[in-house]
Amino acid sequence: MILTILVGNTNTRFAWFNGRRLARFLLLPTPVVRRGRLPKPDRLAGAAVASVVPQVTDTLVPRLRRTIDLEPLVVGPHTRTGLRFDYLRTDLGADRVCVAVGARSSLPDRDVIVFDFGTATTANVILREGVFVGGVILPGVQMCLDSLAAGTARLPKVPPGRLLGPVQRSTRTAIQAGVGALFAGGIDHIVAQVERGLRRRFLVVATGGAASVARGYGRRIRSVRPRLANEGLAEIWYLNHSY
Repeated sequence: MILTILVGNTNTRFAWFNGRRLARFLLLPTPVVRRGRLPKPDRLAGAAVASVVPQVTDTLVPRLRRTIDLEPLVVGPHTRTGLRFDYLRTDLGADRVCVAVGARSSLPDRDVIVFDFGTATTANVILREGVFVGGVILPGVQMCLDSLAAGTARLPKVPPGRLLGPVQRSTRTAIQAGVGALFAGGIDHIVAQVERGLRRRFLVVATGGAASVARGYGRRIRSVRPRLANEGLAEIWYLNHSY
C-alpha cells in the first residue's frame, strides 16, 4: 500500500492505494496538518507528497519521514511524470502536475481539459499524445463569494449554489446567481477557445473540492473525478519506483 498526500491551500487530501485502487481517503484542513497532525501510520511500501504550500511541505516531509521510516517522494520540477510539458515546470504547481498525470493515466486516448475547482480554479489541457500544453488560473468559486463579502459593507457571505437565472429578488440568491453565471460563461468560453485554437474536440472533466457544485455551471463538463489528483500522484510514485 502507498500513501499519497496532496497539500492544498485550504485542505490536505490523504489517499491510500493498493496498486491503482483507492483503499482509503481522508480530508484534513491544511492548517491542522501544518500544526503537526498526521493520520495514524499504516504499513506502507511508499509515500508521495504534492504540495502548493511550501511552509507545510517543509514541516510535513520530515515528520512523515520519521513516522513511516521511508523517504517520501516529493513532486517537483524534475520529477519523472511520463508527460511532456509545454509549460515552465518551475512555475507549474504540483497539484496541476498530478491532475494532468491522473487524466493521462485514466483517459489515455482522449484530449482532456480538467477544471480543478479548489481554493483557486485551474483549467489544464492535456493532449492524447501525452503533452500538457498549458491552461489558465482564476479565483475559486468560494474565493469569489468571500471577496464580495470582504470587500463590501453589506453584502453577506454565502455558500456556492446551483446555477440560477439572472433575475433574482434577494441579495443572497443574486450573489449566487452572479458568481454561477460568471463561472458558467467562463468555463464554456475557455473550452471553446481551446478547441478553436487547437482544432480538437476535448473531453471536459471536473475535479477538486468544489467540483460537484461547479459541474452544474459548465454545459461541457461530462465527468466529475474528485480524486483525480491523488490518482495522478499515485501514478507518479509507481512510475518513479519501477525497476
